[in-house]
Amino acid sequence: MKKNLFAVCMIGAGMSVFFAGCQHRVAPVERGVDSIVINTTERLIQGDSLSPACDLRINLAYATPDDSINRLINEAVAHAAFDYTGVTLPAAADSFANSYIARYHTELEPFYQEEKRKGEVGGWYNYEYELRGSFVPARDSLQGYQLELICYEGGAHGSHTISYMNFVPSTGQLLTLDDVFAPGYQEPLTHILLTALEEKLGVKTLDELHENGFLTWTEMYPSKNFLLAPEGIRFYYNAYEIAPYAAGPTELTIPYEAVKDLEKK
Repeated sequence: MKKNLFAVCMIGAGMSVFFAGCQHRVAPVERGVDSIVINTTERLIQGDSLSPACDLRINLAYATPDDSINRLINEAVAHAAFDYTGVTLPAAADSFANSYIARYHTELEPFYQEEKRKGEVGGWYNYEYELRGSFVPARDSLQGYQLELICYEGGAHGSHTISYMNFVPSTGQLLTLDDVFAPGYQEPLTHILLTALEEKLGVKTLDELHENGFLTWTEMYPSKNFLLAPEGIRFYYNAYEIAPYAAGPTELTIPYEAVKDLEKK
């Protein structure tokens, strides 16, 4: 499933609300939260209680009421979670669930029937898909959102990914690193992140990082998957992004003080 996690809803807004050193603040916008809940178990062979099954669970928080600002936030979440545009988040979740179940039948049933006929049915026909989304605390008047996906679709192991989004509640703007930092931030921010990674792993050189399985196929980079958390900027690298699956995800939280010279003024 395609994950386009940082599509930009650009609405003009001052960047002065982002960091503690700035003089102005935007008052928090009060809004409600509702949830989309989908729980379904679908047997691969309908009516056969012994056949493999697909367990699909979706639980997503979304902003209410349905005004123009909340609509921008919810549409951004729908695009990030399902790669859907132009539909409401509840409609996107429902459409995705139906499509996922239909694909489960279409792609797996012929292989299952053939293996069953031969008496060689494997265990990889049981699918699990669990997607959770929630609003999380963020810096100053900003609003964070976390998407967590746990998925197994055959293979040696499943996957577990976390993705973050950052919104300006007063406008619905979805922020990117380019909105937060001044031009030319990439190289110094990369150095800060590399140092943080070395400190996290207790090493001092790139060779030692390689020995631990990190950055063997990519150079360090500022992840677009970040949260402007209250305590600092949380950069999140899912498995396979800078390290192998066995190393798990890597989370680096950089204090705002460490990047104050890189921020937009």
